[in-house]
Amino acid sequence: MTNSTPSFWQRLKNWWHHRHIPSTPPLTVKDGVWIEQRGHGHYRLGLASDALTQIGEISFADLPIMVDDDLLANDDILEVESDKAVENFKTPYAGTVTQVNEALVADPSTISPKRQADNWILDLQVA
Repeated sequence: MTNSTPSFWQRLKNWWHHRHIPSTPPLTVKDGVWIEQRGHGHYRLGLASDALTQIGEISFADLPIMVDDDLLANDDILEVESDKAVENFKTPYAGTVTQVNEALVADPSTISPKRQADNWILDLQVA
């Protein structure tokens, strides 16, 4: 068995192909919650910018979950109150909470549709 070295054109083709792969996985949005797969069975959930735009300025946020909580699909993960509505956001998956963003509750004024990545709610490990 011989090990062949890839040709210049094969290396160039591989480089070009890998150059166009996004560095971060795309986000999926479901019912106002964005979902980012961060590893095998590990997800980060957050508030989608579109949902925040519709809700308006948030004045209160309640995070009824803690680390190590076991959630079922469609369990409430965050309740927000704004000048327009009160909205409950739900988890699309069942799993165990590995991390929560307490900053959302401590200062709801930081929740902004312009900084979607900062609006993460929790990390979830799905079995």
